[in-house]
Amino acid sequence: MKSAKQKERELIVKLSNEKRTTREIDSILGISKSKSAFWVKRFRDTKSLQDKKRNSRPTPLTKDELKSIASEIKSKLIEPKRTGINSKEVLQLIEHKISRKYTLRHAQRLLHRMGFSLITPRVSHIRKDERAQNKFREGFKKNSNRNMWDIT
Repeated sequence: MKSAKQKERELIVKLSNEKRTTREIDSILGISKSKSAFWVKRFRDTKSLQDKKRNSRPTPLTKDELKSIASEIKSKLIEPKRTGINSKEVLQLIEHKISRKYTLRHAQRLLHRMGFSLITPRVSHIRKDERAQNKFREGFKKNSNRNMWDIT
């Protein structure tokens, strides 16, 4: 089954073969002129409407290494009085495990790839005043006779 992208690309080429200009194609399909011109040129050059493979540096970590790191993180999370693990701890664990330095952002990407999600706890402000908060709550209870939208 073809994807919507593939069908759109085929339609762009079909309209181009019918001697339509790129401006006519983009007005018919509701796409940008550069998109229609790009796919017409790509098809003429390569005779293909597939996406090209994106080049990226392969990770030096094997699947087994990632699994062992993930299992070690899970064992740390099971420890009593432990609520989570931060990215810096994971970074140190990876560096210790494979003797290779990574950036903090790359450690976060690896965590995401291993199926972990980043949960940021809500912090309590250090200057919060409990008495002031309670006083404010008492002043604006639901059953108050004072109308908050009243103009005096």
